[in-house]
Order: sequence, then structure tokens, then C-alpha cells
Amino acid sequence: MNENNHIDILIGKSVSGNATPEEIKELEQWKLSAEENQLLFKKSKKAWEKSDKYISETTLQKDKSKLESEYNRSLSDRVRKMSRQSFIYKIAAILAFPVALAIGWYLFGESEKPVQLAEQLYEISSPKGHVSKVKLPDGTEVWINTNSSIGYDASSFNTNNREIQLKGEAYFEVTSSVEKPFTVVTPHANVKVTGTAFNVKAYPASLLFETVLAEGKIELQLKSGTTESIHVEPNQRVIFNSINKKFDVQQVESEMFTAWRNGEIIFKDATLNDLIKELERIYDIQFHLKPATLGELRFRGMFSYNNNLIEALEKIKKSSQVDYYIENKEVWLKKSN
Repeated sequence: MNENNHIDILIGKSVSGNATPEEIKELEQWKLSAEENQLLFKKSKKAWEKSDKYISETTLQKDKSKLESEYNRSLSDRVRKMSRQSFIYKIAAILAFPVALAIGWYLFGESEKPVQLAEQLYEISSPKGHVSKVKLPDGTEVWINTNSSIGYDASSFNTNNREIQLKGEAYFEVTSSVEKPFTVVTPHANVKVTGTAFNVKAYPASLLFETVLAEGKIELQLKSGTTESIHVEPNQRVIFNSINKKFDVQQVESEMFTAWRNGEIIFKDATLNDLIKELERIYDIQFHLKPATLGELRFRGMFSYNNNLIEALEKIKKSSQVDYYIENKEVWLKKSN
């Protein structure tokens, strides 16, 4: 961990009241070592205090678990100027629970008042192995799965529209507003709602788009070269193939596809290929199969984001008669002897 990240952690702990006396002393020494450090401290502290307005569930559960705060980017990297007067605000903060459930928050710029009405794109990301939760300006709550991100134009969101760009997987509990429909935009399909709860899975590298409806109704607008749309009912799962432009509607138990919000993944008659795709996202490690036909093996079970890699591999080994070894930071799965 570099010094900037370490100091960011200390500032976060100080603001949340979780810093130890030794950490407070270290932070004070750092502030006094250079004038620019004092300015940096004020900016970062201000951002943390503003973020408290958007963190409700976490701050109310201090008796349940002690919050630990970790920035994975230095403060200077959080706000980047882009062309056409647009900005990206990278939310690189995680409040970690023991099950690695992270609660994300908004990080605003320095000014109390906007200097200009330029386009402002907020991008909120979850790193691998974590789940982030954020509350949007309209009150909508979003859970962002590992290795995923959402983005929206802050200058128009909840004013002219409620449009969210999604890369990866997220679960939405949308605040109802008939006048301002909520739209989730992905490369292969858009999901349009007025107020409901649903899951969307659309990783950039995948050819498949998937949505599961938990409550309410959604309209799925496929990007298939036509104006075709699908009205989805609760406990329905829609999978759209961007290659052949075909879709499949299934009756499912929505809880199975949204358990990841609590740091769990449930597999029911899934292939080993499906399983390792999820594990690659969680553990940031590449899997190989020897032979490739192993990928057709069926698997049933549950994984927790709190499991380390070896624990996950042992579960596969015991339930699928598959052995493993790790070489050059890659996992190889093979038939058991």
C-alpha cells in the first residue's frame, strides 16, 4: 500500500471515529510535516464528511461491526478533467464488512456551488471481491457487484431523466416516479422502469445480457436492430444473446440471482464453466480446465465473498470430484485421480 492510500485510510478512520490513538498521532505528524499535507487533509476530510449524508445503513450499524475505510486511489486521482468540460468522479472508497460487503458513497468536488453547468459523469465502481452499495440523488439504492460500475450525468439526472450506464452487474431498488422513468443502459439492451426492484447483468466482455425482476414491472428494450421490447414480470429471468439476437424468458426464484448483494453466490445445476467465470471476477485470477470438457460438469452449492481462494477451490474439489493446483498465479482444474 502506498503512502497516499495509507493516509487516506487514516483520514477515513479519523472522520468515522474509528482511529486508534497511534493512528491519530501518526496523522497529526503527517499533517505537520508539510503545508500541502494540511491542505490535502482538509479536502479529504471535507469529502468524507459530505459522504456521511449518503451513508445511512452502515453508520447505523456500528454496534454490529467496526467500519474500516480504504481508498484504492490517491486523492489526486479521484477527480479527472476530461474533454468537452466533462468530469469523471471515481468513487474508490470501500467500507468493508467481515463478509467483504462494501458500502460505496459519493465524492463531490471542492466547490460548494457548481462553477459551471458542464456535463458531470459520476462513475462508481466496485473492485474485485467486493460489493458496493450507493444511494442515488433520487433516493434509488444500487448494489454494485464485484468488478462492476455504474455512471450517470449528474447535471441532468433526476432533472431531465434518470439514466444510468451499467458495466457489469447491479441490483436496483428504484424510487417510484412516473414523470421520470428510470433507465439502465447497457451495450445489448436497456431496462426502463418507473419504480421497482431488479437485477441486471451485462459485463462488457460477455455476449449475453441478463435481467431478473424481483418486484414490480420492467420494460426490456433489446438492441437487436428492431424496436422489440419485452415486458417482464416478477420472478422472471430474461437472457438475451447479442450474437443471434434471440432471447429466453425463464421462471426463476429471484433470490438465487440476487444473493450476491449479501456477499454470496448460489449455484443450482450450473456448469463448471459458469462457476469459474464468477470466481475469476471475485478473486482476480485466471482458471484453466484440463481437459476443456470439464467445463460441462454440473455444480450445486454456495460461495461466500468471505471465502478465500483455497476455501473456494476445496468446495469445488469435494463436490465435483475435481482436483486443482496453482501455477504462476493461475488455477488449473483437472479430473481427480
